Amino acid sequence: MNNNINLNWANQIANILDSLGIKDICICPGSRNTPLTIAFTNNSNFRCTSHIDERSAAFFALGISKKSKIPSVVISTSGTAVANFFPAIIESNLSRNPLIVITADRPAYLTNTGENQTINQQNIFGTHVRKFQDLDLPSNNEEGIYDKIVSSFNKAIGTSKSPPGPIHINIPFEEPLIKNLSNNQKTVINEISIPKSEKFINDNNINIPNLNDSIIVCGEIKEKDSIDHILKLSEHLNAPILADPTSKIRYSNKHKNIISNYNLFLDRADLNLNIIIRFGRKPTSKLLCNLLNNHKNTLYVDRYPQFNDNTKNTIACDIKYFSKLAIDRTDSNNDNNNLNSLVSLQRKINSLIESIDINHNRCEGVLINNILDTIDTPTNIFIGNSMAIREMDDLTNNINKKINIYCNRGASGIDGLVSTALGISKNSNKSNISILGDLSFYHDMNGLLSTTQMDLNIKFVILNNNGGGIFSKLDIAKLNYDKFEKFWTTPLNLDIKKIADLYNLEYIEIKNHNDLKRLNKKNTKAEIFDYKINIKESIKNKEEILTKVDKILKD
Repeated sequence: MNNNINLNWANQIANILDSLGIKDICICPGSRNTPLTIAFTNNSNFRCTSHIDERSAAFFALGISKKSKIPSVVISTSGTAVANFFPAIIESNLSRNPLIVITADRPAYLTNTGENQTINQQNIFGTHVRKFQDLDLPSNNEEGIYDKIVSSFNKAIGTSKSPPGPIHINIPFEEPLIKNLSNNQKTVINEISIPKSEKFINDNNINIPNLNDSIIVCGEIKEKDSIDHILKLSEHLNAPILADPTSKIRYSNKHKNIISNYNLFLDRADLNLNIIIRFGRKPTSKLLCNLLNNHKNTLYVDRYPQFNDNTKNTIACDIKYFSKLAIDRTDSNNDNNNLNSLVSLQRKINSLIESIDINHNRCEGVLINNILDTIDTPTNIFIGNSMAIREMDDLTNNINKKINIYCNRGASGIDGLVSTALGISKNSNKSNISILGDLSFYHDMNGLLSTTQMDLNIKFVILNNNGGGIFSKLDIAKLNYDKFEKFWTTPLNLDIKKIADLYNLEYIEIKNHNDLKRLNKKNTKAEIFDYKINIKESIKNKEEILTKVDKILKD
């Protein structure tokens, strides 16, 4: 047996991914993945990082992919280490972000024998990956792995029929894993013609329906170059744009047609809707989602409209291509009562939303509003789920700043948010801010180890309402159930300053608006901004704002 057969096999896998343009490799420690670790760390073209916790590692890799739109790689040893990748894989799948998962494995003949650290890793992630590929035991016939890896890579970056997402490559290794180090031979790669990925082709025969009396709803949109086309379509149709915080349009373009606080008044609007044109994923707002679900003529435009979506009227098309066709094939509309109604309501409360300040209205949404108003740009903001994204949706206006909003709204879990934010910041020369609840922060506290190991430029703003504050808005909270706090709110009583000390991070407590100016200060290490708030006080202050909104809208 060739003592280096495992390393040669691993070297060729690394070489193929190198030739495909992969740069970032997140490696978890272990024995069985030793050949892979050597192969990737010995290739100077890769940016390799070491991660103790597999769950955090996978979310870190996902964060890199979210920002770059290029697959990153996460590598583990065998056994339960593999299972810890699952939450990030689910998020990668549903949020349509590319990710390459490589797992080392024991030989198949050891499965179900009681052999240590051996589990059945075949198709372990089921339908949550675009493709599962087992490479079998290493052999001297290395050419056979090229097509397998390349076809898997193409599934990760997306095909004409399937959006980008995670793929799983499983590689069993026999012992001895490696006996000596050998040079990495790359010559074979040059002789292999790597096939190109499928390209999505827009259909010129798309039927454009009557778009008069329409509104445009924008959820999370990945293609930044689509925004100008959406604005032009809005102007052509005189249609209002209801822009979710993740839409890339709400905070980067100040425009008279953009409606930002729809959650506060949509149910009051005098709408006469012929059609709703929807771009991007479903929005955060339940009120807006109900409108989409209940309206008989909602049109969803997306390259992959049937992926994880139940909208009946769909067009498989690039957003910018559809916008051009719609403008070319329809008459301009000079009068749209839907725009008039929504703009009128938005204007009434603009001044109130702009004036709210944490010095006088201490609650989560006001803090987020003040952060957006204070920060210099360009800035990447990773926003947490549950209360953070919902409050951002409610209480932030349409502004004109270079802000990129990222989130994990595929499955909307609270796991891995710290690590995803860190992954986004890894190769960024912009300012990076992550706004998370204290429960989400605690849930992925392990990820903070990367901040000092990699000198990551990021500021964490913690909405510290002592537990799951969002649950205080549930119906169960109104029933005075004596176990509500213990099993729903789950108070943590965390001393976040001690967490900052543990990971050698700077700590700042946000007491007033002036403390937010520190967010613009260039930092040499990661920082934690602690916004302590009583959830009952927060709910009371939010209700006072809503009462003022109600009064303004009635006048």
